[in-house]
Amino acid sequence: MIIQDRVICLSKVKYGEADLILKFISSRGEVYSAIAKSALKSRKRFGGGILEPTHHLTVTVKRRSTDESGSDERLSVLEEATLLEDFAKLKTDYDRIDMALQFVRIVATAAREGDTNREVFNLLGHGLRAIETTRELGFLRLQFQLKFLHLQGVLPADDRYQAIVRVPIRDHERLEAEITTQLAGLLDWRELAIETEQRLVGYLQN
Repeated sequence: MIIQDRVICLSKVKYGEADLILKFISSRGEVYSAIAKSALKSRKRFGGGILEPTHHLTVTVKRRSTDESGSDERLSVLEEATLLEDFAKLKTDYDRIDMALQFVRIVATAAREGDTNREVFNLLGHGLRAIETTRELGFLRLQFQLKFLHLQGVLPADDRYQAIVRVPIRDHERLEAEITTQLAGLLDWRELAIETEQRLVGYLQN
């Protein structure tokens, strides 16, 4: 079955001499892998370095259906890809691109093939866009991690967390100022960030 999909690339791995195996999360929130055959040789189909983690793409994919499990073709096949957004401003600053890669690694590590969660796709897309312009990278990381853990159903019902989780990620800079005032004398958000990082690492390792 050949489909067109809108995806964010989560990872790529060289396979053989010129192929790439890519992991995507689609706009439906589905996570799947596909092989781009001869990708390192084909400038027409995959030129310009478009098959990179963090890139937002429109792809044409030959999907392997469940009734083809006995086939030699164990992976879906990427036929074409068109770049929609490369989040170019990320590449102007090491800290920004490093955080963007952290975000896609979190999703790629936690998600299982076939998982479907549209909210994770939206969180990642909004998170990547926010990294381009934020003045508060540390707080943005905290909010992304908390919202991701919440979507996975593993975040405790704690008022400290919920005050951050309920606000859209695009409003993180306003939220950072409010939380700093709200938690003054109780808990610096940087302490909360350390706690959240530890919780996330534990979740990803399980």
